[in-house]
Amino acid sequence: MKMRGVSKKNRRFLHGAMILNVPAGCINLGENGIKHIYTKVRGKTVKTSYISGQSIKAKIKDKLEEDGIKLSIPKIVQESGKKNTPTTSCNPFEYMDDDLFGYMNVIPANDKDKVDEDNKGTTRVAPFKISYFIGREGDIKEDYGVKRNGALVDGQLTTMPLTGDTRNFASTQYSGCFMIDLNCAGRFFRKNISGFKNISEKFPVERYNDLLIKCEEDEFILKPEIRTERIQTLIESLPYLAGGAKLSTVYADIAPKFVVYCIMDIGNNIFQEISNPMEDFNINAFKEGILDYKEHIKSDIYIAKKNGFLDEHTKSLKEFIDSFNMENKDIKIICNDDLSGINEITKRFSEEVLSKIYYSVENI
Repeated sequence: MKMRGVSKKNRRFLHGAMILNVPAGCINLGENGIKHIYTKVRGKTVKTSYISGQSIKAKIKDKLEEDGIKLSIPKIVQESGKKNTPTTSCNPFEYMDDDLFGYMNVIPANDKDKVDEDNKGTTRVAPFKISYFIGREGDIKEDYGVKRNGALVDGQLTTMPLTGDTRNFASTQYSGCFMIDLNCAGRFFRKNISGFKNISEKFPVERYNDLLIKCEEDEFILKPEIRTERIQTLIESLPYLAGGAKLSTVYADIAPKFVVYCIMDIGNNIFQEISNPMEDFNINAFKEGILDYKEHIKSDIYIAKKNGFLDEHTKSLKEFIDSFNMENKDIKIICNDDLSGINEITKRFSEEVLSKIYYSVENI
């Protein structure tokens, strides 16, 4: 959908990718112990576990809530003759997750309402989009476990092996990418278009006038400081991802061990192919994405990994980064000498790039 005053000149997307290292874990528990998919790589069908983008979003929300961020209130909508449907407060003015994660309010609009407090019959396409995180070929393993079955022999509880696919776990690395539409973040519509009817006709927008820099009949834009804070808060939460299933028996740290971020003027994520079910990291795909789309990159590129992870690629990565930085004046790849410092580099990207984006690009 075309936004007023927005063209390629001021179109901006935040693109990024992460790789998670899970030596043993059940991050996305399914009916058969752990969820898996079949996918084709180089003509070969491979079976691998995965984490859904929705699951990653839930873990981000957990972190935001832990940090005291005011989030939208989950609700179950009960409509006659329909299944109970989960939704949220559907108020993007007040809640950053309704703004960035989107919503669908299945409560139908009521013409009798004088004021629509619930923002009924509205939907919002999420500015923050995230892919599935795909594991590696053959990463599903079967645990061997025993339990005490309660039978006493010579005064001791006996044990018996546990069987079945509920003992499955994953030993893998998960890779995925994400994007934030920076023009749509903090910009709300009252269009009669699915996904862009964010605000109902009778929603009391006037209550939030002090938050707005633009207020028209069918488009509302939050002040740049609010939009900036929301994007920074989201990105700065990524190094602290935690959670999963069966944590008491197969605990795993799922904080990313590799991250890369940049701003572009197109929605194509250039980092999608840097990892796949057959390869931990594809340096050629990383180089190609940057070099082929260099003219569309509108910020420095920030990259970091944890020492002890992908160490076999450190030398070739550093050689490419040094060469790229020597040959390019307008765009640099920002990293530490040993590529370490995921938290530090994420914070630098937030402070050096995101803090300025809504002030440096006109009508973004």
